[in-house]
Amino acid sequence: MKKFLVMPILAAILLAACGGNEVSKEESSGSSTESKETVQKDVEKKDEPTQEELDAKLKKEATDADFVELNVDNPPEGKKVKATGDVSMISGDGVGTTFTLTTKEGDGYGMYTINNFSLTDVQEGDKVTIYGTTIAEKADDGSPQINATIIE
Repeated sequence: MKKFLVMPILAAILLAACGGNEVSKEESSGSSTESKETVQKDVEKKDEPTQEELDAKLKKEATDADFVELNVDNPPEGKKVKATGDVSMISGDGVGTTFTLTTKEGDGYGMYTINNFSLTDVQEGDKVTIYGTTIAEKADDGSPQINATIIE
């Protein structure tokens, strides 16, 4: 009778011991999967361009802002532009600051609302060159808007 009781207990102990190894194998294969994912993310990061490369690309692709072209009811969205002019009417501090950029274009002037997404602080009267993309909506004052990511 004792043999019949001992056999199921031994079988239960053996099964429990084997089950523990399977969990360990799953855990170790899970950490192996995590390692593979980490390596893959590192490779993907290497494939992504650096901020310096993105800035260089924007500077290369940007065309001179044309006030006549951009000062329409539906300005083009996402057009890469650059503009040089004088800073005035600054609103806010640091990143997210907006200001007016007055440019001399041909025989006239253009006024743009610039949304500063660069780390460059500007002061009233500064002469700067901005590089950025146009927005499809005009500013509250009716001027064309540009999201500037580079300000020199």
